[in-house]
Amino acid sequence: MADSGRQESDGPRVRFAPSPTGKLHLGSARTALFNWLFCRGSGGAMALRLEDTDRERSSEEFESDILHSLRWMGLDWDEGPDIGGDHGPYRQSERMDIYRGYADRLLETGGAYRCYCTPEELEQRKKAAIEKGLPWRYDRRCLELSEQDREHLEKEGRPYATRFRVPEGKVVVNDLLRGEVTVDASEIDDFVILRSDGTAGFHLAVVVDDITMDITHVIRGDDHLTNAVRHVLLFNAFGVEPPLFLHHSLLMGPDGAKLSKRHGATAVSDYRELGYLHEALVNYLALLSWSPGDDREIFSLSELVREFSIRGVSAGKAIFDFEKLNWLNRQHVKMRSDAELTDLVIPFLETAGREETLALPREKLEVAVASVRNGMETLTDAVEPLDLYVRPAGDISGEALDELEKSLELEEALGVCMETLRANESADRETAERIVKLLREEAKSRGWGAKKVLWPLRLAVTGLTVGPDLVYLIMFWGPGGCAERIEAAKRTLGEQHE
Repeated sequence: MADSGRQESDGPRVRFAPSPTGKLHLGSARTALFNWLFCRGSGGAMALRLEDTDRERSSEEFESDILHSLRWMGLDWDEGPDIGGDHGPYRQSERMDIYRGYADRLLETGGAYRCYCTPEELEQRKKAAIEKGLPWRYDRRCLELSEQDREHLEKEGRPYATRFRVPEGKVVVNDLLRGEVTVDASEIDDFVILRSDGTAGFHLAVVVDDITMDITHVIRGDDHLTNAVRHVLLFNAFGVEPPLFLHHSLLMGPDGAKLSKRHGATAVSDYRELGYLHEALVNYLALLSWSPGDDREIFSLSELVREFSIRGVSAGKAIFDFEKLNWLNRQHVKMRSDAELTDLVIPFLETAGREETLALPREKLEVAVASVRNGMETLTDAVEPLDLYVRPAGDISGEALDELEKSLELEEALGVCMETLRANESADRETAERIVKLLREEAKSRGWGAKKVLWPLRLAVTGLTVGPDLVYLIMFWGPGGCAERIEAAKRTLGEQHE
């Protein structure tokens, strides 16, 4: 058996190998991220391959979701089903001839044998063992078949699977996180490497892929630690040094159970649709089981590449904290410019059918988005608040009308606002801030609190009791536009009393 062709001077080669049987799960995305950060920070390469041998559950839709979700996260790969490479094909369904060739070599060397036991026969023997209180492992019945028995079964046309012959002794998995994990081979039964239909079993496919793709490091969830024992046996059988393993902890929900839909959204694409920024999600996933060694929590993707080290990965539980993710998302929203945030919000306005808002001039839309950004936890949080800016003048909510009518000096207060607004023309921030300052000073000169002037102004301009800072309202509608909206509000008030 030829070796893997690796050279000591080569950089690390990692792989991310999802099954396209569902959308990209947050746990799988975290595995992809750890692999990507490690290889990008080490000058290595990453291969994306698809374990699509489950024909009934695999679909092009899920494959597309995986690729799009990874790209949305900012991750790329050097080889894969979409871009090719020197170690393809990158779909397991297209590699069956390769797997069969490796299985045949094991058959030739006695490292594997043909098993003619039917599923029904295996089930009967398993049931009998359990009834006797014995543990069930494959009893190697077909290993002991005589040549005559095999020829007889072949003539019958009996289908057969190919089983790996587990050797005696200890099996050692060297894990970068957990150290040496040693298992006695007697605890492992002779597992199937080729099914009776000629398709490869999971263990053979994974190991052959890692060999032929020159993978040097396997970073994956600790649910694969038991699989690693079988994989080391196969690497040894093929005369290939196993890659270095790192089995990180799985992603858990707040209750300590494996993260699932009962905890909330679990797919990367779900979070994209919910309005999370990709850098916030990546930032949070990186912090689950990894620490930079200090108290920092906010990282860009490029900073993560520089800082990430597999030595910083811990074996501790990774509990998915939705509140922490929301906090991180708010921090990353704050880091975006008004123009960038507007670009990000626009698709959510389109999805929500906010045509009037989308029809606003770009500079006005940026002011509107800037006015609501402090209240945004996710991008979807901007949609409803922005409705304010297409609300017709004079459209006053019942609650706002009640508040206006409570103002004893309403006419005088609105008159002060009108006079001050009409004395200014510019709609820039400096002018808007000066107008608000002048209104405060005018209220003070009359012995009023600032609210007696500013509150009626807000109610009249917006028609609502809640909304953005007055500075943004003046910037959006301009001083003259705000004056016109006050006039419209006064007409609405008059109509209420007719």
